[in-house]
Amino acid sequence: MTKSILVVADENDNLPIKKAKSIADSLDVTLDIVRFLSGLDTEDESQRQQAVSEAKKTLIDDTSNICGEHTQVTCDVIATDDIADWMVNACQQKKYEFVVKARHQTESLFDTSLDSLLMQKLPCSIFIASDRKWKSKPVIVAAVDLSTKAKLKKDYNNIVLKWTALLSNVFNYEAHIIYSIPVARPLLEFDVVDKQEVLVNKQPEAEQNLLSLTTKFNLGDAHTHITIGPAEKNIPSIANKVKADLVIMGSVGQKGLKDFLFGKTAENTLHHLRTDILICRGRRAKTRK
Repeated sequence: MTKSILVVADENDNLPIKKAKSIADSLDVTLDIVRFLSGLDTEDESQRQQAVSEAKKTLIDDTSNICGEHTQVTCDVIATDDIADWMVNACQQKKYEFVVKARHQTESLFDTSLDSLLMQKLPCSIFIASDRKWKSKPVIVAAVDLSTKAKLKKDYNNIVLKWTALLSNVFNYEAHIIYSIPVARPLLEFDVVDKQEVLVNKQPEAEQNLLSLTTKFNLGDAHTHITIGPAEKNIPSIANKVKADLVIMGSVGQKGLKDFLFGKTAENTLHHLRTDILICRGRRAKTRK
């Protein structure tokens, strides 16, 4: 079965199409490109259809200019005010490798933007594209969670590093892998724990576990970073330091005290990143209603 990527094309931003095409050309996947029309203030069905038809013609022209005529693509325009639900339903009906879309976020800590909703609800991975173009020698930062041996998190580490290895090989990325040793925030904020002491105690085991993972996925040339504290701060810090083009991490769309790297932390991390980000999710992940 041919693999596909769902691409959300903004009216004034075709960069997601360009980035999706680069991935599609290298991975031999098809592109299903959609553009949404929301807030159509008309009850006249003929006017509605005309608006959709004109928007679709523009989308086809935009796609043709970027992808050419021989790339395997489909184009469609959807008139709906409930973009998140439409995308979730589409991804439930067709097993997309992932969704590609431009970033839409607010500055609020209580983010209810489309990006946040999709990260919570989509059953597949999502590639959120920034407005930055990739460098000739791109840099990728992959975040893993080694704090527990739970099968679900081990599975997500595998998914993250699988994509890291694949994209590193295809695009000749320089790979960096980060693990943040978890420590309760109040302990850090009130200097109850000595960060250096925690690193001394935890780092050897973490280094051994990272070595096993990098060996498993043929990422022996990857740079590794072991930090301590909140992942949503450490991941952007490392990404900024190494001038990353792409950050890859996992999300299970869950809430709670045990939600360290996966779930809400992925959403919080997005606020601090200016790079592309690939949020990996397996098909069996629990999604929020």
